[in-house]
Amino acid sequence: MKYAKGSIDYKVNLVSLHEMEEVVPMTSYERARLRNWVKDGHDVESNPWNYLNDDGSEMNYLQCLRILNGYSHGPLGFLGILRSLEMGPFWPRTH
Repeated sequence: MKYAKGSIDYKVNLVSLHEMEEVVPMTSYERARLRNWVKDGHDVESNPWNYLNDDGSEMNYLQCLRILNGYSHGPLGFLGILRSLEMGPFWPRTH
């Protein structure tokens, strides 16, 4: 659902955005995309791709954006992937 600027729902979504920005680590790219989504009138807890959690509830925008970009564990998720590759047999180790 898209809310009109100035409506109470729009203002509540801005508060939710600010709370999420304070609590959830994110990259500047993720922050900009999330801000644009919410300032366009959408809810933080919605997404344009209609992605759902295992229980059938809608995933939030940031979760979906991370999945679309190939990681799901926040901005450090990609580093975790690199670290796991570093442990593998095909990654040359330098000491």
